Amino acid sequence: MAGLAAGAAGVTLLAGCGGHHVKAAPPTTSTSTTVPETTTTTVPPVYPLTGLSASDANQMQAPAVVVKIDNVDQARPQTGIGSADVVYEEMVEGGLTRLAAVFQSSYPTTVGPVRSGRLTDIGIGVDLNHPVYVMSGTNAVFLPQLRAQSWTDVDGNNHGEQFYRGPGAAPHNEYTNVASVAKLDSVHQPPGPLFQYRTPGAPMSNGGVASASHLGIGFSGASITWDFNAQAGHWMRGQNGTADVDSTRTQLAATNVVVLFVNYYTSGIVAGEGVGAQPIPAATMTGTGQAWVLSGNQVVKGTWNRPDIRNIATYTDSAGQPIQLAPGKTWVELVPVGTVPALNP
Repeated sequence: MAGLAAGAAGVTLLAGCGGHHVKAAPPTTSTSTTVPETTTTTVPPVYPLTGLSASDANQMQAPAVVVKIDNVDQARPQTGIGSADVVYEEMVEGGLTRLAAVFQSSYPTTVGPVRSGRLTDIGIGVDLNHPVYVMSGTNAVFLPQLRAQSWTDVDGNNHGEQFYRGPGAAPHNEYTNVASVAKLDSVHQPPGPLFQYRTPGAPMSNGGVASASHLGIGFSGASITWDFNAQAGHWMRGQNGTADVDSTRTQLAATNVVVLFVNYYTSGIVAGEGVGAQPIPAATMTGTGQAWVLSGNQVVKGTWNRPDIRNIATYTDSAGQPIQLAPGKTWVELVPVGTVPALNP
């Protein structure tokens, strides 16, 4: 801001009596004061679940939509999952995995195959400020627990019109429209950020940061790999020995990969995926545990902490400092405690 004049030259004329002429008073000294220039820093709006610049102000205020996605070999390649802001990979029966894809910055019209809900989903979704939670259904024990959460439940029983069958064999061919199910939300509030983000392009600066190029995770029924692509600046996903691609033949990728070591407990018994009766695991999503955060070509091994399931988890390094992610899409791997992933520099 330019300086403002604090005073100006002035002349005072005194009127006398009897026609005597009185000299004008000498002019006052002109002074000026410079006001320091002020700058206003405008923080650009960002999507809450990616930290990326928001190109659509209306979408920035949209609710999160969590869709349960089938992840067995018969269900791959999946559709629409590359548009998710955050994807959680959780262990289910038989040591297989299922995905919970969270959409907020964009709503694809075709996503799937959609599969049934699990109790781990409660810890994934309840901190998203009343999201829409989409599943094909679930068993009679889990259903009332899932429907009782602070979200808008959409499943094949209460909103069958939101699902349709595509090519392939059931149950690996059910799909939904995220833009359509989002309209069923009764609250319409955006989620808060799940992570802290560093300045775009900045490297990780935490204590203990190390180089990383490959991550291998061995669930008992699925093998997952993440390899850093320096040219793209992303972690590229593989599953069961092949590149994990979507229905457009595009390999799934993430800017950040967060590995949370969690305790699993038996939440029920099920006969599914072509095998006999077996326990259904559910992850304990509160408390504290080990966390690995891979971002760029770096990794920081630290701690996750979440005292209450209604609050987001925090991530800190060995010195107790927050671990910040790069703005972009994030995959969260919910790995059983005791698993030892392969990590190469």
